[in-house]
Amino acid sequence: MRDARTIGVWARRAKGAGVSAFRLSIAIVAGMASIHALPVAAQAAAARLPYLVRLNAPPLASQADGVHGLDTHSEAARRYTAQLEARQRAVLALVPDAPVQYRYTVAFNGFAAMLTSAEVARLQASPDVAQVSPGTVEHTQEDGTNGHHKIQDQR
Repeated sequence: MRDARTIGVWARRAKGAGVSAFRLSIAIVAGMASIHALPVAAQAAAARLPYLVRLNAPPLASQADGVHGLDTHSEAARRYTAQLEARQRAVLALVPDAPVQYRYTVAFNGFAAMLTSAEVARLQASPDVAQVSPGTVEHTQEDGTNGHHKIQDQR
């Protein structure tokens, strides 16, 4: 009730200034709505979730010849790893504010990061990115058989 009286007082004052009560009411309601909507919209825009980003270049393990295995300490392996890391840095430059949790080069070429929906869209548009997948949390849990553990997917 108090708000209605306040609007009425402002409407009488505004009328004297040549502003209709209807226009003033709309302006006040719109202002109140935007005040309450801003924090929610800002929180939604800034929400970060875990994602796994796979780049197009094959990982270091793909360089193994199948006979001798993979010497990760060889000069060739170090050069290729440096190339992968440089490409990852270039892709990460698209999302400079994203906290990176892990970077992978040996069996998987990519990284895990906390991303906003806008950052996900930016990465998906990159020609260097093969896939952006939501992260999942997996826990081990005893299944009651001699201390063996099983993995439970929490998707």
